[in-house]
Amino acid sequence: MTTKISKAKLEQAAALMPQHGLDCWIVSFARETGNRQEPLEYLIGSTITWPSAFLLHRDGRTVAIVGSGDVGHVRDRGIWSEVRGYVASPREELVKLLDEWRPEKIGVTWSEDDDTSDGITHGMYRMLESILEGTPHAERLVAAGRMAGDVRGRKLPDEVEAIHSAIAATEDLFKRIETILRPGITEKEVQEQVHRWVREAGLGFSWEDDMNPIVDFGPLRAPMGHSYPGDTALAPGHLIHVDVGLRRDGYASDLQRTWYWLRDGETEAPEAVRKAFEATRAALDAGMAALRPGQAGHQVDAASRATVIENGFPEPPFAFGHPVGQVAHDGGATLGPRWERYGKSPDVLIQPDNVFAVEMDLEVPGYGLVGLEEEALVSEAGAQYLSNPQRELWLLPRRS
Repeated sequence: MTTKISKAKLEQAAALMPQHGLDCWIVSFARETGNRQEPLEYLIGSTITWPSAFLLHRDGRTVAIVGSGDVGHVRDRGIWSEVRGYVASPREELVKLLDEWRPEKIGVTWSEDDDTSDGITHGMYRMLESILEGTPHAERLVAAGRMAGDVRGRKLPDEVEAIHSAIAATEDLFKRIETILRPGITEKEVQEQVHRWVREAGLGFSWEDDMNPIVDFGPLRAPMGHSYPGDTALAPGHLIHVDVGLRRDGYASDLQRTWYWLRDGETEAPEAVRKAFEATRAALDAGMAALRPGQAGHQVDAASRATVIENGFPEPPFAFGHPVGQVAHDGGATLGPRWERYGKSPDVLIQPDNVFAVEMDLEVPGYGLVGLEEEALVSEAGAQYLSNPQRELWLLPRRS
Protein backbone atom coordinates (compact mmCIF):
# COMPACT_ATOMS: atom_id res chain seq x y z
CA MET A 1 0.00 0.00 0.00
CA THR A 2 1.45 3.37 -0.99
CA THR A 3 1.56 6.42 1.27
CA LYS A 4 -0.64 8.18 -1.29
CA ILE A 5 -3.42 5.60 -0.95
CA SER A 6 -3.13 5.44 2.85
CA LYS A 7 -3.53 9.21 3.16
CA ALA A 8 -6.40 9.21 0.67
CA LYS A 9 -8.16 6.47 2.66
CA LEU A 10 -7.86 8.54 5.86
CA GLU A 11 -9.36 11.52 4.03
CA GLN A 12 -12.15 9.25 2.81
CA ALA A 13 -12.68 8.00 6.37
CA ALA A 14 -12.95 11.53 7.77
CA ALA A 15 -15.65 12.33 5.23
CA LEU A 16 -17.60 9.21 6.26
CA MET A 17 -17.37 9.73 10.02
CA PRO A 18 -20.44 12.01 10.32
CA GLN A 19 -22.55 9.29 8.67
CA HIS A 20 -21.44 6.92 11.43
CA GLY A 21 -21.98 9.47 14.19
CA LEU A 22 -18.30 9.64 15.15
CA ASP A 23 -16.36 12.73 16.22
CA CYS A 24 -13.09 10.87 16.70
CA TRP A 25 -11.94 7.45 15.53
CA ILE A 26 -9.22 5.55 17.34
CA VAL A 27 -8.27 3.76 14.15
CA SER A 28 -5.86 1.50 16.00
CA PHE A 29 -4.85 0.91 19.61
CA ALA A 30 -2.33 -1.91 19.44
CA ARG A 31 1.15 -3.15 20.22
CA GLU A 32 3.67 -5.60 18.70
CA THR A 33 1.91 -5.58 15.34
CA GLY A 34 4.91 -7.31 13.80
CA ASN A 35 3.78 -10.39 15.74
CA ARG A 36 0.05 -9.94 15.30
CA GLN A 37 -1.26 -8.70 11.97
CA GLU A 38 -3.08 -5.38 12.34
CA PRO A 39 -6.16 -5.46 10.07
CA LEU A 40 -5.93 -1.70 9.54
CA GLU A 41 -2.20 -1.61 8.83
CA TYR A 42 -3.07 -0.19 5.40
CA LEU A 43 -4.12 3.00 7.20
CA ILE A 44 -1.35 2.94 9.82
CA GLY A 45 1.47 2.46 7.32
CA SER A 46 3.96 0.62 9.52
CA THR A 47 4.27 -1.88 12.34
CA ILE A 48 4.73 -0.68 15.92
CA THR A 49 6.25 -2.25 19.03
CA TRP A 50 4.87 -0.39 22.06
CA PRO A 51 1.21 0.41 22.87
CA SER A 52 0.19 3.02 20.32
CA ALA A 53 -2.91 4.99 19.39
CA PHE A 54 -3.68 6.31 15.91
CA LEU A 55 -6.51 8.84 15.93
CA LEU A 56 -8.53 10.56 13.23
CA HIS A 57 -10.72 13.62 13.84
CA ARG A 58 -13.76 14.10 11.64
CA ASP A 59 -12.26 17.35 10.34
CA GLY A 60 -9.36 15.31 8.91
CA ARG A 61 -6.70 15.89 11.57
CA THR A 62 -4.55 12.83 12.26
CA VAL A 63 -2.35 12.10 15.27
CA ALA A 64 -0.23 9.07 16.12
CA ILE A 65 0.78 8.49 19.74
CA VAL A 66 3.61 5.93 19.77
CA GLY A 67 6.47 4.70 21.91
CA SER A 68 9.63 6.80 21.58
CA GLY A 69 11.39 4.05 19.65
CA ASP A 70 8.65 4.00 17.00
CA VAL A 71 8.50 7.75 16.37
CA GLY A 72 11.12 7.83 13.62
CA HIS A 73 9.73 5.25 11.23
CA VAL A 74 6.09 6.28 11.79
CA ARG A 75 7.01 9.89 11.03
CA ASP A 76 9.09 8.86 8.00
CA ARG A 77 6.09 7.24 6.33
CA GLY A 78 4.48 10.67 6.13
CA ILE A 79 0.93 9.39 6.66
CA TRP A 80 0.14 10.89 10.08
CA SER A 81 0.24 14.68 10.22
CA GLU A 82 1.39 14.69 13.85
CA VAL A 83 3.40 12.02 15.66
CA ARG A 84 3.71 12.28 19.44
CA GLY A 85 6.16 10.08 21.28
CA TYR A 86 6.09 8.87 24.86
CA VAL A 87 8.45 6.94 27.15
CA ALA A 88 6.59 5.39 30.10
CA SER A 89 2.93 5.35 29.05
CA PRO A 90 0.66 6.70 26.29
CA ARG A 91 -1.81 7.79 28.99
CA GLU A 92 -0.80 11.45 29.28
CA GLU A 93 -0.63 12.15 25.54
CA LEU A 94 -3.85 10.29 24.75
CA VAL A 95 -5.92 11.99 27.45
CA LYS A 96 -4.39 15.35 26.56
CA LEU A 97 -5.35 14.93 22.90
CA LEU A 98 -8.90 13.86 23.68
CA ASP A 99 -9.22 16.82 26.04
CA GLU A 100 -8.18 19.05 23.14
CA TRP A 101 -10.60 17.48 20.67
CA ARG A 102 -13.51 17.04 23.14
CA PRO A 103 -15.28 14.33 21.10
CA GLU A 104 -18.78 13.22 22.08
CA LYS A 105 -18.39 9.79 20.43
CA ILE A 106 -15.07 8.00 20.13
CA GLY A 107 -14.99 5.06 17.75
CA VAL A 108 -12.89 2.00 18.59
CA THR A 109 -12.21 -0.54 15.86
CA TRP A 110 -13.91 -3.78 16.86
CA SER A 111 -16.54 -5.93 15.19
CA GLU A 112 -18.38 -9.18 15.87
CA ASP A 113 -19.05 -9.75 12.17
CA ASP A 114 -16.04 -8.58 10.14
CA ASP A 115 -12.53 -9.83 10.91
CA THR A 116 -10.96 -7.07 8.80
CA SER A 117 -12.64 -4.54 11.10
CA ASP A 118 -11.85 -6.33 14.37
CA GLY A 119 -8.69 -4.40 15.06
CA ILE A 120 -8.34 -4.31 18.85
CA THR A 121 -7.66 -7.27 21.11
CA HIS A 122 -9.60 -7.73 24.33
CA GLY A 123 -6.44 -7.03 26.31
CA MET A 124 -5.76 -3.77 24.50
CA TYR A 125 -9.38 -2.69 24.96
CA ARG A 126 -9.01 -3.27 28.69
CA MET A 127 -5.84 -1.16 28.65
CA LEU A 128 -7.67 1.62 26.80
CA GLU A 129 -10.46 1.54 29.38
CA SER A 130 -7.89 1.72 32.16
CA ILE A 131 -6.13 4.70 30.57
CA LEU A 132 -9.40 6.61 30.18
CA GLU A 133 -10.82 5.64 33.58
CA GLY A 134 -11.84 8.71 35.55
CA THR A 135 -12.06 10.91 32.45
CA PRO A 136 -15.25 11.87 30.60
CA HIS A 137 -13.90 10.03 27.56
CA ALA A 138 -14.33 6.61 29.17
CA GLU A 139 -18.10 6.72 28.66
CA ARG A 140 -17.83 7.87 25.04
CA LEU A 141 -16.29 4.76 23.49
CA VAL A 142 -18.44 3.13 20.80
CA ALA A 143 -17.85 0.34 18.27
CA ALA A 144 -16.41 1.54 14.95
CA GLY A 145 -16.35 -1.79 13.16
CA ARG A 146 -19.05 -0.74 10.70
CA MET A 147 -17.09 2.45 10.04
CA ALA A 148 -13.91 0.47 9.37
CA GLY A 149 -15.78 -1.87 7.02
CA ASP A 150 -17.26 1.07 5.13
CA VAL A 151 -13.82 2.61 4.60
CA ARG A 152 -12.31 -0.68 3.54
CA GLY A 153 -15.24 -1.54 1.30
CA ARG A 154 -15.47 1.72 -0.65
CA LYS A 155 -12.61 1.44 -3.08
CA LEU A 156 -10.78 4.47 -4.42
CA PRO A 157 -9.93 4.58 -8.16
CA ASP A 158 -6.31 3.60 -7.44
CA GLU A 159 -7.53 0.60 -5.46
CA VAL A 160 -9.86 -0.51 -8.26
CA GLU A 161 -6.99 -0.20 -10.71
CA ALA A 162 -4.79 -2.40 -8.51
CA ILE A 163 -7.55 -5.03 -8.18
CA HIS A 164 -8.02 -4.98 -11.95
CA SER A 165 -4.29 -5.56 -12.38
CA ALA A 166 -4.49 -8.64 -10.12
CA ILE A 167 -7.50 -9.87 -12.12
CA ALA A 168 -5.62 -9.49 -15.41
CA ALA A 169 -2.70 -11.51 -14.05
CA THR A 170 -5.11 -14.22 -12.89
CA GLU A 171 -6.88 -14.42 -16.23
CA ASP A 172 -3.50 -14.84 -17.93
CA LEU A 173 -2.74 -17.60 -15.45
CA PHE A 174 -5.88 -19.51 -16.45
CA LYS A 175 -4.68 -19.45 -20.06
CA ARG A 176 -1.35 -20.94 -18.99
CA ILE A 177 -3.08 -23.57 -16.86
CA GLU A 178 -5.05 -24.75 -19.88
CA THR A 179 -1.81 -25.39 -21.81
CA ILE A 180 -0.66 -28.02 -19.28
CA LEU A 181 -3.97 -29.84 -18.85
CA ARG A 182 -3.80 -33.37 -20.23
CA PRO A 183 -5.03 -36.81 -19.17
CA GLY A 184 -2.76 -38.15 -16.44
CA ILE A 185 -1.71 -34.86 -14.88
CA THR A 186 -2.67 -34.62 -11.20
CA GLU A 187 -4.27 -31.83 -9.23
CA LYS A 188 -1.08 -31.43 -7.19
CA GLU A 189 1.06 -31.18 -10.32
CA VAL A 190 -1.10 -28.33 -11.62
CA GLN A 191 -0.78 -26.50 -8.31
CA GLU A 192 3.00 -27.00 -8.23
CA GLN A 193 3.37 -25.54 -11.72
CA VAL A 194 1.17 -22.56 -10.81
CA HIS A 195 3.38 -21.89 -7.80
CA ARG A 196 6.47 -21.83 -10.02
CA TRP A 197 4.84 -19.38 -12.42
CA VAL A 198 3.64 -17.10 -9.62
CA ARG A 199 7.07 -17.02 -7.96
CA GLU A 200 8.75 -16.26 -11.29
CA ALA A 201 6.35 -13.35 -11.85
CA GLY A 202 7.04 -11.91 -8.39
CA LEU A 203 3.37 -12.14 -7.41
CA GLY A 204 1.70 -13.52 -4.29
CA PHE A 205 -1.41 -15.49 -3.44
CA SER A 206 -4.53 -13.95 -1.92
CA TRP A 207 -5.07 -16.83 0.53
CA GLU A 208 -3.00 -19.70 1.95
CA ASP A 209 -0.43 -20.93 -0.56
CA ASP A 210 -1.05 -24.63 0.11
CA MET A 211 -4.71 -24.22 -0.86
CA ASN A 212 -4.13 -21.90 -3.80
CA PRO A 213 -5.09 -22.74 -6.41
CA ILE A 214 -7.85 -25.13 -5.47
CA VAL A 215 -7.90 -27.76 -8.23
CA ASP A 216 -10.67 -30.35 -8.66
CA PHE A 217 -10.62 -33.11 -11.28
CA GLY A 218 -13.70 -35.28 -11.69
CA PRO A 219 -16.03 -36.44 -8.88
CA LEU A 220 -15.29 -34.65 -5.62
CA ARG A 221 -13.17 -36.43 -3.03
CA ALA A 222 -14.69 -34.43 -0.17
CA PRO A 223 -17.72 -32.24 0.43
CA MET A 224 -17.76 -29.17 -1.80
CA GLY A 225 -15.70 -26.32 -0.39
CA HIS A 226 -12.13 -25.30 0.30
CA SER A 227 -9.85 -28.28 -0.27
CA TYR A 228 -6.24 -29.17 -0.97
CA PRO A 229 -5.28 -30.48 -4.43
CA GLY A 230 -4.78 -34.24 -4.32
CA ASP A 231 -3.37 -37.06 -6.40
CA THR A 232 -6.45 -37.40 -8.63
CA ALA A 233 -5.33 -37.62 -12.26
CA LEU A 234 -7.27 -35.92 -15.01
CA ALA A 235 -9.23 -38.30 -17.25
CA PRO A 236 -11.76 -37.94 -20.09
CA GLY A 237 -15.24 -37.29 -18.71
CA HIS A 238 -13.90 -35.12 -15.90
CA LEU A 239 -14.95 -31.62 -15.05
CA ILE A 240 -11.91 -29.45 -14.35
CA HIS A 241 -12.44 -26.74 -11.73
CA VAL A 242 -9.78 -24.22 -10.68
CA ASP A 243 -10.17 -21.52 -8.03
CA VAL A 244 -7.21 -19.14 -7.79
CA GLY A 245 -6.47 -15.72 -6.31
CA LEU A 246 -3.38 -13.58 -6.75
CA ARG A 247 -2.04 -10.47 -5.00
CA ARG A 248 -0.45 -7.75 -7.08
CA ASP A 249 0.51 -4.25 -5.92
CA GLY A 250 -1.09 -4.97 -2.55
CA TYR A 251 -4.51 -6.00 -3.89
CA ALA A 252 -6.19 -9.30 -4.61
CA SER A 253 -8.21 -11.31 -7.09
CA ASP A 254 -10.43 -14.37 -6.59
CA LEU A 255 -11.65 -16.15 -9.74
CA GLN A 256 -12.95 -19.60 -10.70
CA ARG A 257 -13.03 -21.28 -14.11
CA THR A 258 -14.37 -24.62 -15.39
CA TRP A 259 -13.46 -26.93 -18.26
CA TYR A 260 -14.76 -30.34 -19.37
CA TRP A 261 -12.51 -32.98 -20.95
CA LEU A 262 -14.42 -34.70 -23.75
CA ARG A 263 -14.61 -38.47 -23.91
CA ASP A 264 -14.08 -40.33 -27.17
CA GLY A 265 -17.00 -39.65 -29.47
CA GLU A 266 -18.28 -36.64 -27.54
CA THR A 267 -18.63 -33.30 -29.27
CA GLU A 268 -20.20 -31.57 -26.29
CA ALA A 269 -20.48 -32.06 -22.57
CA PRO A 270 -23.18 -34.40 -21.19
CA GLU A 271 -26.59 -32.87 -20.56
CA ALA A 272 -26.16 -32.94 -16.76
CA VAL A 273 -22.95 -30.95 -17.06
CA ARG A 274 -24.47 -28.46 -19.49
CA LYS A 275 -27.49 -27.98 -17.24
CA ALA A 276 -25.28 -27.29 -14.22
CA PHE A 277 -23.19 -24.78 -16.13
CA GLU A 278 -26.28 -22.96 -17.40
CA ALA A 279 -27.72 -22.83 -13.87
CA THR A 280 -24.42 -21.53 -12.49
CA ARG A 281 -24.24 -18.81 -15.12
CA ALA A 282 -27.90 -17.88 -14.52
CA ALA A 283 -27.26 -17.60 -10.77
CA LEU A 284 -24.43 -15.14 -11.38
CA ASP A 285 -26.58 -13.11 -13.78
CA ALA A 286 -29.45 -12.95 -11.27
CA GLY A 287 -27.16 -11.85 -8.47
CA MET A 288 -25.47 -9.24 -10.64
CA ALA A 289 -28.86 -7.79 -11.59
CA ALA A 290 -29.67 -7.36 -7.88
CA LEU A 291 -26.25 -5.99 -6.94
CA ARG A 292 -26.79 -2.25 -6.65
CA PRO A 293 -26.49 0.49 -4.02
CA GLY A 294 -29.08 0.39 -1.26
CA GLN A 295 -29.66 -3.35 -1.43
CA ALA A 296 -28.71 -5.43 1.59
CA GLY A 297 -26.28 -8.27 1.02
CA HIS A 298 -28.89 -10.91 1.85
CA GLN A 299 -31.22 -9.51 -0.84
CA VAL A 300 -28.56 -9.97 -3.50
CA ASP A 301 -27.87 -13.50 -2.28
CA ALA A 302 -31.58 -14.33 -2.33
CA ALA A 303 -31.86 -13.46 -6.03
CA SER A 304 -29.01 -15.82 -6.92
CA ARG A 305 -30.13 -18.54 -4.48
CA ALA A 306 -33.69 -18.58 -5.89
CA THR A 307 -32.33 -19.04 -9.41
CA VAL A 308 -30.36 -22.12 -8.37
CA ILE A 309 -33.44 -23.70 -6.81
CA GLU A 310 -35.63 -22.79 -9.78
CA ASN A 311 -33.17 -24.67 -12.00
CA GLY A 312 -33.67 -27.82 -9.95
CA PHE A 313 -30.50 -27.78 -7.82
CA PRO A 314 -30.21 -27.91 -4.02
CA GLU A 315 -29.95 -24.66 -2.08
CA PRO A 316 -26.29 -23.56 -1.99
CA PRO A 317 -24.60 -24.06 1.41
CA PHE A 318 -22.60 -20.83 1.12
CA ALA A 319 -22.89 -17.13 0.32
CA PHE A 320 -23.17 -15.76 -3.21
CA GLY A 321 -20.41 -13.21 -2.76
CA HIS A 322 -17.88 -11.46 -0.58
CA PRO A 323 -15.86 -8.25 -0.74
CA VAL A 324 -12.48 -8.34 -2.47
CA GLY A 325 -9.68 -5.86 -1.85
CA GLN A 326 -6.34 -6.25 -0.13
CA VAL A 327 -7.20 -9.91 0.44
CA ALA A 328 -9.63 -12.28 -1.25
CA HIS A 329 -12.14 -12.04 1.61
CA ASP A 330 -12.06 -8.33 2.39
CA GLY A 331 -14.20 -6.19 4.67
CA GLY A 332 -17.74 -4.90 4.27
CA ALA A 333 -21.06 -6.45 3.28
CA THR A 334 -21.41 -10.19 2.73
CA LEU A 335 -23.67 -11.22 -0.14
CA GLY A 336 -25.07 -14.07 1.88
CA PRO A 337 -28.12 -15.37 3.74
CA ARG A 338 -28.93 -14.32 7.28
CA TRP A 339 -27.14 -17.27 8.85
CA GLU A 340 -25.35 -17.00 12.19
CA ARG A 341 -22.05 -17.90 10.54
CA TYR A 342 -22.12 -14.53 8.71
CA GLY A 343 -23.19 -12.42 11.70
CA LYS A 344 -24.87 -9.17 10.70
CA SER A 345 -22.75 -8.62 7.59
CA PRO A 346 -25.57 -9.72 5.20
CA ASP A 347 -27.63 -6.80 6.54
CA VAL A 348 -25.00 -4.25 5.47
CA LEU A 349 -26.18 -2.12 2.56
CA ILE A 350 -24.30 -2.16 -0.73
CA GLN A 351 -22.47 1.09 -1.52
CA PRO A 352 -21.01 2.58 -4.69
CA ASP A 353 -17.35 1.62 -5.22
CA ASN A 354 -17.72 -1.73 -3.42
CA VAL A 355 -15.90 -4.59 -5.15
CA PHE A 356 -17.22 -8.13 -4.75
CA ALA A 357 -16.38 -11.63 -5.84
CA VAL A 358 -19.65 -13.22 -7.02
CA GLU A 359 -19.67 -16.98 -7.32
CA MET A 360 -21.65 -20.15 -7.66
CA ASP A 361 -20.54 -23.79 -7.48
CA LEU A 362 -22.74 -26.75 -8.35
CA GLU A 363 -21.75 -30.39 -8.03
CA VAL A 364 -22.55 -32.74 -10.91
CA PRO A 365 -22.54 -36.35 -9.59
CA GLY A 366 -20.16 -38.53 -11.56
CA TYR A 367 -18.46 -35.60 -13.28
CA GLY A 368 -17.26 -33.11 -10.68
CA LEU A 369 -17.74 -29.45 -9.90
CA VAL A 370 -18.94 -26.56 -12.03
CA GLY A 371 -17.73 -23.31 -10.49
CA LEU A 372 -17.69 -19.75 -11.75
CA GLU A 373 -16.43 -16.71 -9.87
CA GLU A 374 -16.01 -13.16 -11.11
CA GLU A 375 -15.10 -9.75 -9.69
CA ALA A 376 -17.66 -6.95 -9.91
CA LEU A 377 -17.57 -3.22 -9.21
CA VAL A 378 -20.68 -1.47 -7.90
CA SER A 379 -21.58 1.98 -9.25
CA GLU A 380 -24.65 4.18 -8.87
CA ALA A 381 -26.07 2.46 -11.96
CA GLY A 382 -25.58 -1.08 -10.65
CA ALA A 383 -22.76 -3.61 -10.99
CA GLN A 384 -20.30 -4.22 -13.80
CA TYR A 385 -17.80 -7.04 -14.16
CA LEU A 386 -14.15 -6.18 -13.62
CA SER A 387 -13.18 -9.63 -14.89
CA ASN A 388 -14.01 -11.14 -18.27
CA PRO A 389 -16.83 -13.51 -17.32
CA GLN A 390 -16.78 -17.10 -18.54
CA ARG A 391 -20.01 -17.39 -20.52
CA GLU A 392 -19.48 -20.84 -22.07
CA LEU A 393 -18.20 -24.14 -20.68
CA TRP A 394 -14.65 -24.61 -21.99
CA LEU A 395 -14.21 -27.96 -23.75
CA LEU A 396 -10.91 -29.86 -24.00
CA PRO A 397 -9.16 -31.02 -26.04
CA ARG A 398 -9.85 -28.02 -28.23
CA ARG A 399 -10.71 -28.96 -31.79
CA SER A 400 -10.55 -26.85 -34.91
